[in-house]
Amino acid sequence: MTNTNLNGTNNMTESNVNNQSVSYGDMLRETQQAEFPLLSEVTQGLVDDPLTLMNARADEEGVVVPCALPHSMMEQLPEMMSEPLSLYEDADVRTMLLAAMMPTLGSAMSNVRVRHERKLYAPGMMNVCVGPSASGKGAVGDVASLVDGINEIVCRESAQEMADYRKKHARYDRLGKQLDRAARGNTSELVDINDIANDVDEPEKPLRRMHKLPSKTTAANYYRLLYANGDNISYLHIPELAEMNAANRNAFGDFMYMMLAAQNEEPLHTARKTDDEDYHIERTRLALVATGTESSVRAFIPNLEDGLSTRFIYHNLPAKDTVRDEMDEAMAEAMNDVYAHHRTQLTEIWKELRQFEGKADEEMPRLMLSDAQREMINEYYRQLVTFIALTQPDRDLRAPILRTRLNLYRMLMIIAVLRRHEEMGVTEGMFAEKRFATTDADLRWALAYTFYLVMQTSAMYNRLRAPMVVKMATHISALGFLSLLPSSFTTEEAFGIGEKQGIKDRAVRYQLNTLCSKGYIERIRKGVYRKVRRMCVRKNAA
Repeated sequence: MTNTNLNGTNNMTESNVNNQSVSYGDMLRETQQAEFPLLSEVTQGLVDDPLTLMNARADEEGVVVPCALPHSMMEQLPEMMSEPLSLYEDADVRTMLLAAMMPTLGSAMSNVRVRHERKLYAPGMMNVCVGPSASGKGAVGDVASLVDGINEIVCRESAQEMADYRKKHARYDRLGKQLDRAARGNTSELVDINDIANDVDEPEKPLRRMHKLPSKTTAANYYRLLYANGDNISYLHIPELAEMNAANRNAFGDFMYMMLAAQNEEPLHTARKTDDEDYHIERTRLALVATGTESSVRAFIPNLEDGLSTRFIYHNLPAKDTVRDEMDEAMAEAMNDVYAHHRTQLTEIWKELRQFEGKADEEMPRLMLSDAQREMINEYYRQLVTFIALTQPDRDLRAPILRTRLNLYRMLMIIAVLRRHEEMGVTEGMFAEKRFATTDADLRWALAYTFYLVMQTSAMYNRLRAPMVVKMATHISALGFLSLLPSSFTTEEAFGIGEKQGIKDRAVRYQLNTLCSKGYIERIRKGVYRKVRRMCVRKNAA
């Protein structure tokens, strides 16, 4: 495995950073006081060399991804985060699970707020974990199970609301029939059954609620569930983006509008003729964790300039050439116990926070930063934008960098709630003090982790931008492909021509079958083709 920089230049030795990365390091060290002095300050006590957060390597498939976070950063986290992460030996998987854990934990804290600019926000974050098949992405399902207890309670309450509605509606029907029969006894005083509602109001049917949204449903149902959940954060775990991309072309409909609105809790309005559905959501609150391969992410986000791409935090998981299964029965049981314990604790925190449901944002627990901390964050982001402009001038990363500021506040609030849980446990007075302060140590950790996430996003942008031309070339028409073929050729020769154009073998076979069926070429024998003479004459005449 070779080390590399984020622009993809490989080095022949594993122990040294490549020449380009060294030049970045020399530049940073020479201009550290003038350009980026906070890099060493925020990473003090977390990593020995702050530049390790921007180191990268090429995995078994040659894809450049940032290195995993050092174990020293994992140890600084609250117990509810560090203890489950310590169960995994693979550093890359631990780093990915940390990225997935932030939105998951934040979804259980709907009734706390952070201030960004002039608005108060809930701690809902959106993360996409990108990696090849069989790279370990499935472990994200373990983290998603932390909110299973919350989802069970919400679904149970929703089912009880539906049962109560059925009883009330049955009573309403019985009363209506009785009044109708009584009126029909005196034909001079007939009463229309529709007028019965003037005496007894018909009960309103409740909407189904659930904390964990289904990963496969329609866009209309997503809107309905978001509307039913009200001000609470909805949690959406998508185990495979490829399935969503396929369903989006059929039954899902266009739900990108929901993703765009969720990042900054913007209004979401949808109206449909079916059943006279009209849902207007004042604040779209959604926590998203999605996993997928690079090709599925490219299909999900086809254009890096459309604004949807900058809504997400990306994490890149390298490919694995070997699979090690070292988990015996005892280890599996220990993992189940750890997750069950923290699932219970997180559910209890969520229950305590429900006392603030329905209250104004200003009355909910809030993250309070000191003037010195806020000034440190402002200066850090100023230097971060300068740093990225110096090291990667050809990548427009300003928008995703600036969007991480809101996510930084959300991470600080999540950590602050867990710190208070460690100090006090789950008690009735846990949220008696509504002001949540963050320590300077946690602030430095969050800033260092934000820098690492920017490196992750930068690597993802490089990979999504680079193959764009090749991807467009695969959409060549059958006649366009015909013009590239010689008068006579074999299947292998056609594969070679297609490879130069970025066309896969399967697509080449499809093009050949299409050309044969339309009479443009003919099959002489198995694996050997030639163009029809009239096509050659027509081409020469043209």
